[in-house]
Amino acid sequence: MSITVTGIVGKKIRHHRRAKEITIQELSHKCGLTVNYISLIEKGEANPSLNKLNAIVCALDVQWEDIMPTCEEHEEIYNQTIL
Repeated sequence: MSITVTGIVGKKIRHHRRAKEITIQELSHKCGLTVNYISLIEKGEANPSLNKLNAIVCALDVQWEDIMPTCEEHEEIYNQTIL
């Protein structure tokens, strides 16, 4: 299975949501997105806009860098696409 930016972001969002013991329903209420859409984001199956990601970041009270791929993760994604 290939690694994608959306997959990494989704996993990090799920990690922070669970670490703060917030349900998808609670996150949905806080950021104004549907439960289904948040679930798709967390599974890496949706590519949310910056505005929607910002709503999630604010609702989780985390920083952008907490959900964005690291340089190492980016390099792994890049290497995957050229091999």
